[in-house]
Amino acid sequence: MDISRFGAIESDEALQIYMPAGLLGFPTSTQFHLVDPDHACPLKWLQAQDSSQLAFVITDPYIFLADYHVELTQLDLMEVQADSPATLFLVAIVTLPRETTPYPTMNLQGPILVNRANGWAKQLVLVHGPYHTQHPLLVAPQVSP
Repeated sequence: MDISRFGAIESDEALQIYMPAGLLGFPTSTQFHLVDPDHACPLKWLQAQDSSQLAFVITDPYIFLADYHVELTQLDLMEVQADSPATLFLVAIVTLPRETTPYPTMNLQGPILVNRANGWAKQLVLVHGPYHTQHPLLVAPQVSP
């Protein structure tokens, strides 16, 4: 597969993601690759399969906010075809600096729930709680001992 930002990649170098509902604002893009070009870097790419120009920077929100908490429902589990939460992980979309926000932020109100067992995923919308769409990404990553 040829990806604009990475050139040709082997299919096993990226986790294939299927999002039946797409992402908010991108409902027709349902197939993605989760690309990790540098395992030492906490930032990854969510690359659309149907458009080499559509990609999102993502990260594990727990690296930057250890007490981040998301309540999953049975419907969430069902929509990603998960039997248990053990096969699931969350990623947050990162917005890079721009004129209106001169520092990177991550969307903690709309994390993406991924089932690593089958690649099914969905974007959650957390309407209640302390999280917002532009959480500053200024702190150093919290590294586990």
